[in-house]
Parts: sequence; C-alpha cells; structure tokens
Amino acid sequence: MSGDQAQKRPEDYWDRAGVRGYAQAMYPNADVASYLRGRLWETALDIADTLGVLTGGHVLELGCGDGAFANQMLAARYRMVDGLDLSEMAIRRAQAEAKKNATYRAIDLVTFDYGSLPRYDAAFMLGILHHVKPAAPAVIRAVARRTDKMIVLEPNGNNLLRKALEFTPSYRRAGEDSFRSRDLIEIFTAAGWRTVVWRRLNLLPNFAPRFLCRLLAPIERRIEASPLGRALCTVDAYGLTFT
Repeated sequence: MSGDQAQKRPEDYWDRAGVRGYAQAMYPNADVASYLRGRLWETALDIADTLGVLTGGHVLELGCGDGAFANQMLAARYRMVDGLDLSEMAIRRAQAEAKKNATYRAIDLVTFDYGSLPRYDAAFMLGILHHVKPAAPAVIRAVARRTDKMIVLEPNGNNLLRKALEFTPSYRRAGEDSFRSRDLIEIFTAAGWRTVVWRRLNLLPNFAPRFLCRLLAPIERRIEASPLGRALCTVDAYGLTFT
C-alpha cells in the first residue's frame, strides 16, 4: 500500500484524532464540542439509569476512543470501567488521562475474543457500530455473552443530510457509513436484544458553528419532541436488554 493510500484509511484518521484529542479533531471549537458531547453523554447515562444499571457496577465501553466519556463520566459514576478501541494512539491518550478505576486496551473490535472479558453490568457503544458495519451483527451477539444491558448511540442514517455528508472527503476519511434506524433495530432483534428505549436527538451536526449552536440550543429539545423535528436530528440513542 502506498503512503497516499495509507493516509486515506479510517485507522489513520482516528490515530491522528487520538493524538489531538477527539474534541479538537471532530468539532469546530470547544464550546460546540462541550455542548454536543454533553448532550450525548447525558443521554447515555440517563438511558443507563432507565435500564437499571447500578452506579456501583462494572461497565464496558466499546470504541472508547481517547477515553473522554469513560474518564470524565463513566469513571465518576461506576466502580470499574474498561475501555477498548482499535486506535493505539487514542488508547495512549485515554491511559494518560485515566482515573484509577478505568483501564484501557487497544484491540480490534472485529476479531477480538470477547469470551476473554468478564461479565459487565452494562456495555456502552457511542458512535462505533457504523465503523464496523459489516461485523456489527457479530459484535452485538458477542456483547450479549458479556452483559444483558447495552446503551448504543449511533448517527441517524435516516437523515438525508447526514447520508449526503458521508460522500464528502472528510467523512469518507473517517469511515462514516451510518445505519438506517430500522436496519439497526433489526440487527439488535435478530441477536436477541430488546429495544427498551429509543430516542433521537441533536439537531446540530458536529461541524455546527458557535453562533448556530447558541441560537438553536435553547429550542433544540422542543424540536426533538415533535415528529418532524426528530426526523431532522442527527443521533439515534438506544437502551437495550438481552432477552
């Protein structure tokens, strides 16, 4: 593989993001990153509460990236946190900033032997399944052998703007290929997972400028509450239990 081709691999994109920090790599400024990630993280934890995940539990984050969610949120809430991600550079950053109750490993989520993991009170997967799209059914089945509760946040592949953006060079470099909501729910169901919670949120995409974020943030939740507004939102959030 030539150097030019290697630079186009999603793995290289995420390694570079791991060095810079995902917030800096994926958002136009710190304010937008704080707002958008804050809403996603708040939603993930709220869904975990709805599923009955005990705050003293042991949880797993698959596709933990640079460890920001695990270190800033999960480690403060749960007794033990394990994070797994393909990018060695991102894992190095996660480890450098790790809390005492958080551990990280660089592994290939597609080929990893999930049987080597302990049992968990829940597994969190924030924006990772569409990056392993062909292997997603196998990963979801494997996770079911380690926990009976799963919190999944994924880009809304029903959003036409989102699908159009995935043809742009920057999205292609990151390996973006989102699921249609119905297709992802069918994968969950086929693997034995029951969808207990389904929400759609975040009207604003990652690249939203600061002024637009400030303009829409006060009314975003009201927009999400309407069927038409939900169709425009960029993220699907699921809470699942294994039946």
